[in-house]
Amino acid sequence: MKETAIDPNRNNDRRTVTNVQNYFKEYCNSTSIHGFRYFGENRSTFEKVWWIVIFILCLSGCSFMIYKIYEKYETSPVIVTFATKETPIHQIPFPAVTICPEIKFKKEKFNLTDVVKKKKEEQNITVSEEQIFQYASLLCKQSLQAFVNETAGQTLGNDFFTTLDEIKPEFIKSVIYCKFLGQDYSEDCSELLTPVFTDEGVCYSFNILDRSHIFNDLVYHYKDYHNVKEDTRSWNMEFGYAQDAKGDAYPKRALFSGANNGLTLYMGVENIDFDYMCNSIQGFKVVLHSPVRIPKLKQEYFRVPLNQEVVAAVHPIMIMTSPAVQGFNVEKRECYFPSEKKLKYFRSYSQQNCFLECLTNVTLNFCDCVNFYMPKENATKICGKESSTCVKVAETILQLGEEYSKFYQPKSDNEFETCDCLPICTDLSYDVQTSQTNWDWKESFAMVPGMEHFNKEKVHLSSLTVYFRFNHFITSERQELYGPTDFVANFGGLLGLFTGFSILSLMEIIYFLTLRICCNIRLYGQWAGVQ
Repeated sequence: MKETAIDPNRNNDRRTVTNVQNYFKEYCNSTSIHGFRYFGENRSTFEKVWWIVIFILCLSGCSFMIYKIYEKYETSPVIVTFATKETPIHQIPFPAVTICPEIKFKKEKFNLTDVVKKKKEEQNITVSEEQIFQYASLLCKQSLQAFVNETAGQTLGNDFFTTLDEIKPEFIKSVIYCKFLGQDYSEDCSELLTPVFTDEGVCYSFNILDRSHIFNDLVYHYKDYHNVKEDTRSWNMEFGYAQDAKGDAYPKRALFSGANNGLTLYMGVENIDFDYMCNSIQGFKVVLHSPVRIPKLKQEYFRVPLNQEVVAAVHPIMIMTSPAVQGFNVEKRECYFPSEKKLKYFRSYSQQNCFLECLTNVTLNFCDCVNFYMPKENATKICGKESSTCVKVAETILQLGEEYSKFYQPKSDNEFETCDCLPICTDLSYDVQTSQTNWDWKESFAMVPGMEHFNKEKVHLSSLTVYFRFNHFITSERQELYGPTDFVANFGGLLGLFTGFSILSLMEIIYFLTLRICCNIRLYGQWAGVQ
């Protein structure tokens, strides 16, 4: 009888399979994961299939809920809440107050109505009048496009600022009374007010930071405009006032609330300077803003009419960011810290400054010039009236971005820019409630010593008072809603709820796959099947 040869490799394969089965049974009997022990028992096929289905369903439900938690962790890890305690107003600066007269020109220096009349009657005007008229057309609300010389250049030089400075009304001299925190500055209100160029022309700001702390060195400035005489290094938006800052530090701050601890101005306008050809409404535009921000009065303002007393009660709105949130990337927290976003023209980052710089870049790229109120380098040209259409198109491009390509064929692929102007993580703004009433200042001044000879028939006065409503306010804070610790806790909780899995369960798996096999081989000469 012939003997059958036995394949040793086949026996080894069978032995390996048996060892793996026995080793898996050992793990199932030892593990802390729920349900696994039934996989290693000698039960019926139906029972094993039933437990496999149950385990797969539990694992699927657990995986789905873990995915939803991860999605929440990725999409909304930050929440804005109210602070648990109030903040005193002396920890923040008094709002910067920017005032723009509706009268843009001193009439004895430039009479816009007479120039328009001459143009209508086709009379000759001087070269100087024509040049000033071109500049004036950029400031006036009334449409002067029909009278603009078609041969006028599309761009202007820096003499534009010189001309505006020469023909502007003497606003500071017309402020006959100015008081802050109960201290009278009426002898020289220029101690409180700084001339600045805005989108409304020449305006005057109280408590604004010096240009050296807002703009980078490459930005062109005209003479002493936006040049604050005070030391403005005691405060910044992110950290507030320095610990060694004194009570009179700049920007100025109010120690208490109430009108007596605010800013009061009496502002005058001479009748002879009224020019309805430029603006049909007379008076003043006012905007309150943080000291680090450049005001744009065409976007937001409240009006101070002539012969009216306007009171502005201020409530600060401040948002801060906890240190835990700083560890998140920018896309998750949706804000920038000042060190994370550098601007070309501005030394200090804010969302408003970023938008203004982005508008400047788009306008420069599209029109080869910038609007007169935009930051610019010395050699950059100013857009004239003939470029006004181009400037408006640039603003539309900025607002619509790539959507504008549906209506306009771009010249190049990089013509549309994205600004990426997220809010600043620590920001300060001011909510203003205004009230006004008629002001019979003529009767009031009749009883004031030194005002008996004040010419009440040739001027109009307006009163503005700005103050904090309360001594304290509630700040908002970006806080961690769902951080890594929360994610791990929920992840582990769901695994424990559905399967009983824990860190020790993971250690068991690692132990059975590494250390236990090595020890079995060393002690028993085989890696599995040893109880």
